[in-house]
Amino acid sequence: MMLRLALALWTLIVVTPGDPDRTLQEAIASAPPGATLEVRGGIYHGPVLIDKPLTLIGVDQPALDGQGQGTVLRITAPKVTVRGFVIRNSGRSLEHEDAGIRVEGASGVILEDNRLEEVLFGIYLKDSPGARIRNNTVIGLDVPEAERGDAIRLWYSPDAWIEGNRTLRGRDVIIWFSDRSVVQGNQFEGGRYGIHYMYCTGSQVEGNILRGNFVGAYVMYSRDLVFRNNRFLHQRGPSGYGLAFKDSDEIRVEENLFLDNTAAIFLDNTPRSEGSPVHFLRNVIAYNGIGVLALPMVRGVMFQGNVFWENEQQAATQGEGNLMANDWQGNFWSDYAGFDGDGDGVGDVPYRSRRIFEALVDQAPLLRLFWGTPVLQALETAALLVPFFEPPVRLEDPAPRMRPPADLRLGPSGGVGGWIGFGLGGIGLALAWWGWLHRRSASSPRAGANQPPEAVLEVRGLRKRFGRVWAVRGLDLVARPGEAVALWGPNGAGKTTALRCILGLLDYEGSVRVGGRDVRKEGPAARRWMGYVPQELAFYNWTVAETLRFFAGLRGVPVDREKVEALGLMPYWNQPVRTLSGGLKQRLALALALMGDPPVLLLDEPTANLDLAARIEWLSRLRELKAQGKTLLFSSHRLEEVQGLADRVLVLQEGRVIAEVAPDALAEATGLRARLRISLLPADLERARRVLEEAGYPAFSNGHGLILSVPADHKLMPVHRLWEAGISVKDLEWEPDEAGA
Repeated sequence: MMLRLALALWTLIVVTPGDPDRTLQEAIASAPPGATLEVRGGIYHGPVLIDKPLTLIGVDQPALDGQGQGTVLRITAPKVTVRGFVIRNSGRSLEHEDAGIRVEGASGVILEDNRLEEVLFGIYLKDSPGARIRNNTVIGLDVPEAERGDAIRLWYSPDAWIEGNRTLRGRDVIIWFSDRSVVQGNQFEGGRYGIHYMYCTGSQVEGNILRGNFVGAYVMYSRDLVFRNNRFLHQRGPSGYGLAFKDSDEIRVEENLFLDNTAAIFLDNTPRSEGSPVHFLRNVIAYNGIGVLALPMVRGVMFQGNVFWENEQQAATQGEGNLMANDWQGNFWSDYAGFDGDGDGVGDVPYRSRRIFEALVDQAPLLRLFWGTPVLQALETAALLVPFFEPPVRLEDPAPRMRPPADLRLGPSGGVGGWIGFGLGGIGLALAWWGWLHRRSASSPRAGANQPPEAVLEVRGLRKRFGRVWAVRGLDLVARPGEAVALWGPNGAGKTTALRCILGLLDYEGSVRVGGRDVRKEGPAARRWMGYVPQELAFYNWTVAETLRFFAGLRGVPVDREKVEALGLMPYWNQPVRTLSGGLKQRLALALALMGDPPVLLLDEPTANLDLAARIEWLSRLRELKAQGKTLLFSSHRLEEVQGLADRVLVLQEGRVIAEVAPDALAEATGLRARLRISLLPADLERARRVLEEAGYPAFSNGHGLILSVPADHKLMPVHRLWEAGISVKDLEWEPDEAGA
């Protein structure tokens, strides 16, 4: 018996692609427990099941292809190792949670050095303790975030070690009901939650990079977690938290870097238990919208030895309140205006946060629109010179540092060597910030003006109301370069309101990102990505040249004479705008919208006031721009315009999207009809009426011709029937038939 077991443990089986005698699944089925399968490079078809302790070693990166059906590799036995594979093309069923690798009821599994791509869920562990997930790359499906699965998911799988992995385009990295996990040296980016803990204890998160997610890490209903030496970078999604806690206790967050997040740290009922330690120690919190954002009832949290550098708000409450019930001790504050008379490195007067505008923003968050404007500067100056209103102290640090600590450790790379002279104060940190801006990954949604992201326009949950009337209710939209999306609906459906919200001209609920920039928080930067052509054109009483120069100056760009020439405006260079025809004014509006070459064009009923010839010309120009890679979002009530330009159509009704359809299916999907007026010779009226009635088009005579209602995409069919019957048509007019719709 012992001899047979020893032989099994040393068994080596070589598997090659295209083996006529056995597939990979057959090789697994015939291998004794404990054997090693050396799988040579090539393509193997899944799904594959491993139901006994085995080691699978991929040589030359063999590909295990699930062919779009279910889970690619399923493991149900303990002590399985899978190393060196490309695992791809899982099914796409969220209901069945199709995955690249799924481990169920199997302890001690090792998954390392694999690449998972085009998978719904990446690595999924359920009831599988003691796993080792190391040095894998997981790339999710290129689909909207709501349709993605989790890059890594642990469910009732304690004592896991997740190390050196990289995930991209996954939904979350989930660790739920899984105690004592170690998450170390990973890079999680481009997801919803970089890491999402729920009901966990005794876990450690160290040396990770969490970048460009909606939330870096969110911890809920958990206890005894340590976050150390991580980097939380560029979380600017709908929430935009770097690190968030809800109903959690015994938390230690130390020596992390929080850079360019909407809010670096968010606290909700943490600590949950009175007296439970929650400590933030020696972190760098720099260039975020808000450094620490907490609910008013948060109390007992210690902030000690941290660096708060040039955040728009160093700390804030979500709603009226203050942070005085927490312990702020020995932090460095970039806006501290005190002094150090005895030279001990500690300010002689406390740091107190009570700026008047911050107090107003807490009560009315919409005022954040004025952040960084001359209005804000004037208000703060007036409050200093004439203290007519003194807001309450929001927080107080009785011993603020005059300089940042010289020995800070920052993120995965260890010490401060990369933070050139950080102890010298702001110069080093500013240099580091500048460097990070220019070293962003090309896959980041904020990668730069010349590298637009895959989704150049993202609208999530857009809602807008005026008083009690909802104009837009939950609009979701993703548009990519070179794509044209039409908004269709009757007057009052919300089309114009949606466009104005996307432009940032109206306040709204939800999220709008253009070129990776949040329109609400980064308005000027986001608007540089957009050009706008309104329905109603209004120009000053200037010449064409003066108008172009004025708007170019506002954009900070020169007038592009090539574009002006291409739009046929040069012959009217010195002509007053008021003397131009409607078509020429529309060309001028397009020239203004194209100032600075924005990747996105928003157009509100762009042909509403044009005659037929001008409409044809206008649509031709828009098709050229689309072919050049411009993203077009436009509203229209003309079916032929939508069918000739759009790639897809969002149908709105009372502010809601009731359908998304292909342009050629719009008429049928919405029941659109056209009212036709066909002019005929008087002698042909009665015969023409009978021909149309026999063809299924009942009509009545107005004495000069026939009037009838037909499906909007069949407007020419009655004319064709008359032509077949030898009846001449003198003229044809049509309009949308509201009554027949």
